[in-house]
Amino acid sequence: MTRVMITGATGSLGSAFARHLIESGADVVCLLRPGEGPGGLEHHLHRCEVRRGDVTDLASLESALQGIDELYHFAGIAITLNKLHSLMKEVNVTGCANLVRAATTAGVRRIVHASSISAIGYPAPGEIADENFDISRSSCRNSYMVTKRAGERELLRGWRADGPEVVIVNLSACIAPYSDRRYGWAMLIDSARQGKLVAYPLGGAAFTSIEDMNFGMRAAMERGEPGSRYIVSSVNLTYRELFHQVAQVVGCAPPKRAVPNSVVRAAGRVGAIVAALRKDPMRSPFLVPENAALSVNRLFYDTCRAQRELGFRPTSLHDSIAAVDHWLTELEVDGLISALGPERRRGNALRSVADHD
Repeated sequence: MTRVMITGATGSLGSAFARHLIESGADVVCLLRPGEGPGGLEHHLHRCEVRRGDVTDLASLESALQGIDELYHFAGIAITLNKLHSLMKEVNVTGCANLVRAATTAGVRRIVHASSISAIGYPAPGEIADENFDISRSSCRNSYMVTKRAGERELLRGWRADGPEVVIVNLSACIAPYSDRRYGWAMLIDSARQGKLVAYPLGGAAFTSIEDMNFGMRAAMERGEPGSRYIVSSVNLTYRELFHQVAQVVGCAPPKRAVPNSVVRAAGRVGAIVAALRKDPMRSPFLVPENAALSVNRLFYDTCRAQRELGFRPTSLHDSIAAVDHWLTELEVDGLISALGPERRRGNALRSVADHD
């Protein structure tokens, strides 16, 4: 049986894919960093093998990759904050170089890299980008785009030097549980749940469902052409359209007001000042200039190659939005139970057992 490893297996996308493979009966090995908790695999770790390693540590990868046939690479820094450039370079670029080197030594047959449409570049208004988009024409530039593209180059360089076959999947924004509630798409759905989704920016973006991500990654492993990029995305939406979909699923009123681009950019500049005053870059506001630039543009992408060569057929975002909504409800329930205190938690657990009996 083919033995499969997933890096970044506890994060939002990596855990969604790992759960999918585990539930389909695959022989899955999850790579966790030393000391890392279960994250999105809290209910699945007992059904797979766990190995410890870090993409920034070549020796740990050489040990962890022994006996692995196929490798899905999800590990990376996926926060669009330029203040994290050094960390992104270490993980997104050096991590890819280490991975393909260790995979070559271990005899891994094939790597599918979960990259980003950011690595394709950001098209100008009115343009829909495909895999051949000239990144030098990108309408804006940030550290995430630069390091994801550089990571792809490292993997492809390793393949050309007689390493494992490499196929790149450029995912658009994937809406999935366990995402960061400050910087991930869970923040948007959480805002809708709290009645705070009152306005929308004028831009738009490409979005991917969990189902489409899972299909695209597996199809790339099975049928992808080595050395090729494949854009996997469910739909291109304006933020107005996305926010209305979220409101419909969550059951709240959709926003009726648009935020002018000038206001979004001004808020980004204010965010940059606040970020500069905070020592911890992970406490930066979401709306800084690099995110403001993305919010005011319509960044749309073409999936024709994936449809033609991988058999990809886009699906709806509905179930993915609902999955995040359900996860947020679980977090709220867990928080309430924790707040009850030990005695009341014990009583609550006993009542739960009695109910099931």
